[in-house]
Amino acid sequence: MEKFNYVVVGSGPSVYRFLLGMKDSKKKILVVEKKRFGGICPNEGCEPKIFLEGAVRAVLTSRKLEGKGIETPGKLNWQRLIQYKKEVFAPFPKSTQQMYEGLGAQTLTGTASFIDSHHISVESGVIEADNFVIATGRTPRQLSFPGQEYTLTSTDIFDLEDLPKRIAIIGSGYVGMEIATLLTAAGSDVTIIQHSDRPLRSFYSQHVQQLVNEMKDSLGIEFKFNTSVKAITKKESGYQLETTTGDKSNFDTVVNASGRVPNLGSLNLSAAGVEATEDGIKTNGFLQSSSENIYALGDVLSKKVPGLTPTAQFEGDYLSALFTEKETKPIQYPVIGTVAFTFPQVAQAGINIDEARNNEKYVIKDIDITAGDFFYQGTADNARLTIVYDKKTGRLKGASEISQTAVDDINNLIPVMSLDVQPDDWKKKMLMAFPGLAYKIRNLV
Repeated sequence: MEKFNYVVVGSGPSVYRFLLGMKDSKKKILVVEKKRFGGICPNEGCEPKIFLEGAVRAVLTSRKLEGKGIETPGKLNWQRLIQYKKEVFAPFPKSTQQMYEGLGAQTLTGTASFIDSHHISVESGVIEADNFVIATGRTPRQLSFPGQEYTLTSTDIFDLEDLPKRIAIIGSGYVGMEIATLLTAAGSDVTIIQHSDRPLRSFYSQHVQQLVNEMKDSLGIEFKFNTSVKAITKKESGYQLETTTGDKSNFDTVVNASGRVPNLGSLNLSAAGVEATEDGIKTNGFLQSSSENIYALGDVLSKKVPGLTPTAQFEGDYLSALFTEKETKPIQYPVIGTVAFTFPQVAQAGINIDEARNNEKYVIKDIDITAGDFFYQGTADNARLTIVYDKKTGRLKGASEISQTAVDDINNLIPVMSLDVQPDDWKKKMLMAFPGLAYKIRNLV
């Protein structure tokens, strides 16, 4: 039986940052991966999504400009796009495994299950470790109605070369809204079914409502809010989807985008004394579980901050610093930016705008950044920015934007929030490139 200083279960972006920080530690480390090295984000999630989004955004922008200088809008060849995506991403798992080995870790493909707090079993035998790091991420939520087995996931969609004509998407979080944008641009008729009254609940409500209106009007997406799926029945051609409102509609494909849950199924955490809830593994401020030698990283954690690739990587950096005694304090998350790659994009950072509106310590400004701005008018954008100031200090505390370039604009504002820049310093010490948004709002910050 081989023994290691650290065994990491999972191999996503948090693990890459962890191994990078442990490279010179001279510790014996093993990474165990059940499926594909690299995890969900680069193989099945955010990286393939953003790869596809590049072509989709070009096509949708050209459609917005039809009659305004564009005579023939772009047309998406979905089959070729997916084939191209497969070509680009096929080498990634193997190259990631090799990269991890280059960082000094051993790697193993297998399913890990705890025997006790110092031992796991895999197909090849029993492995012992002084410490374990669980980084297994999340997996699609299983639906509970009859016919749920007929649904596809985002992973399936990103590999689907034959584009369905009629698609129902269950759920309207990041995954549902982004997939709807991709598929509509390719030519599918998309219906989004959401059990609550709005999508993207963590984003600013006014910008989300604008997004819904634009997705309806410009993309032709149908939304059914306050609606749940009752059953899916397989037909000779496609599927019949029945909702709790009594509606029965036929679709070629139904996508489960109802969210993801912690990927804990095979771990047998109770044998190791690790406590977990439906939100994930419970940890203290040092990412340490209820079993003192077992830690957790990434989306498998139960945490208040968003479950994003950047936060997972930040945790990997933190834990390696903790283990190499470069860090002694509990984890302290920075200002976090997040974006939905819809069309237009919605992005935000800092304090939530809806919460700030109910707090007298903040001042809020809503800005139509398209008005008089030829950069946004040039792409027929309908851009809106909302910023939050501290009433006493005048410092920027939060921002939300809806535009075709929202992610870049919000990223420009994160340093102002995180470094607590004085308004005068922003004006006197920095001249951003014109005509970018960061330059134009220097007198508003």
